[in-house]
Amino acid sequence: MKAQIIFAAALALAAPAGAETDLKCEPLKPGARTIKVSRMQPLRREKAWLEGSPKSVVLTACDTRGMKTEESEYDGKSLRIKTAYGYKEADEARALCVTLKSDAKLTTTFSGEARSSLDDFCRRSRKKDFGVALVYDRSPSGGDPLQAGDKESQRRPIRQIFRLYNTKGFVTEELAFDPGMNLETRTIYAYDKANNLTETSVLDFEDRQLSRETLTRDKRTAVRTRSTYGESNELRKKTVYEDREDGTLRRETRSAYDSGEQAISRSEIYCDGKGRYQKELVYDADAPEPAREFAYEYLLDGKGNWTQERKARLIIYNGNRIADTQYAPEITKREIQYY
Repeated sequence: MKAQIIFAAALALAAPAGAETDLKCEPLKPGARTIKVSRMQPLRREKAWLEGSPKSVVLTACDTRGMKTEESEYDGKSLRIKTAYGYKEADEARALCVTLKSDAKLTTTFSGEARSSLDDFCRRSRKKDFGVALVYDRSPSGGDPLQAGDKESQRRPIRQIFRLYNTKGFVTEELAFDPGMNLETRTIYAYDKANNLTETSVLDFEDRQLSRETLTRDKRTAVRTRSTYGESNELRKKTVYEDREDGTLRRETRSAYDSGEQAISRSEIYCDGKGRYQKELVYDADAPEPAREFAYEYLLDGKGNWTQERKARLIIYNGNRIADTQYAPEITKREIQYY
């Protein structure tokens, strides 16, 4: 149960270390065993757009806690990247630190100069509560053409993500180490008194800020705001979520800014009663009128989750909105196997 609380609390950011730091599967009800997402290449027949064939596919396998166990990315039908994930907690995580130290002794003098940053972490944190996520490359080339088919290299993790927990079981710090046990990034999480995540900061190996994200909530107006800042603490993105009384999303407003914090684009997305995107208005910079409008349509499975999303551009003519048949829609298919 504790592991479920721990992982559910963590909000992973896309860090320079790569997408492997995003360990959670998409939260679906009921829980998903596998999720296959295909971005289609639409095919035009006369005035209609057919879904066509997949141009990219991501297949994700999930455990019962909603954590990734495997992820494969395809270009069309060709496997490009395959990643596997393993998790260790408490005594198993501490035992891993001991194993790493023993392995290092075989190849170094293990003097102060020879110690890796991962060994330093293990020494500092041996009495703390922490877990670790192990990320493995299972790509056809093993991630390195020189190591293609090298089973031994595929047994070693390409990334080890150590996660420190507070007394309530929430992640407070996340450290990602490369195959040489050198620190790549350090992510710090902050919470309010109700254990809601309020801030996430991603730092490099020298503790320089790479990005920072803040989350604020206004219970009175049912508004949540997520703001993303860059290396110099400049505002780069802001998303405002407005919820209905039942908690479903009513409207989502996304804004993007340049390095001088000047607005460069804004999107207003309106949702249906289930919180699914229905209409999107796209504005250039701070223009008062939208430059483009999109409509969303869905096909649903028996669980109420969508299996196809179609995003089509509209033409506004004499106050009427009609589909732009000259513009290919964005079509995404999703195949879900449930527990």
